[in-house]
Amino acid sequence: MPLSSSFLEYLKKVENGGKVGWDSSKELWFPHASPEGGNDTIAYGHKLLDSEVEQANEGLTDDEVEQMLIKDLDTAEYGAKNILQDHFNEDFDDLSEDKQEMLIDFAFNLGSYGLKRFPKFVGAVCSDDKDTLCKEYKRYFTDGFGAKKELKQRNEEFYKLFLA
Repeated sequence: MPLSSSFLEYLKKVENGGKVGWDSSKELWFPHASPEGGNDTIAYGHKLLDSEVEQANEGLTDDEVEQMLIKDLDTAEYGAKNILQDHFNEDFDDLSEDKQEMLIDFAFNLGSYGLKRFPKFVGAVCSDDKDTLCKEYKRYFTDGFGAKKELKQRNEEFYKLFLA
């Protein structure tokens, strides 16, 4: 599915609005530590594969990281379609573009299986239940001390793009 430019800009903002890893003098992206550990991340939430580390350490262009983002979003879309069909008995392709993008965002951020942890949200997306959507769209993370914290900026931007 071709993604809207507003959705791509939203993702760039919530994934790395501060442009961590961007070297403006070289006009290249470089890896930075991933919050969840493991391999580093580059640009807009792309977790580097072992086979990508060496090239990424030399720096990647805007076009290269944009292609990574598109590929990651294709993977998220594929996962969202499968989860919707297999666990919610819904057809992803029957949904409007903005509803598809909401689910792609969740699958991108949480992994496609993450959608299963938000059945009320998924149900609200599919049934166009805005009241429930407004109660269920917020995401949280657990900090290093075990405290649950809201992904405040992401939630605010999600609301502005999809629910306002």
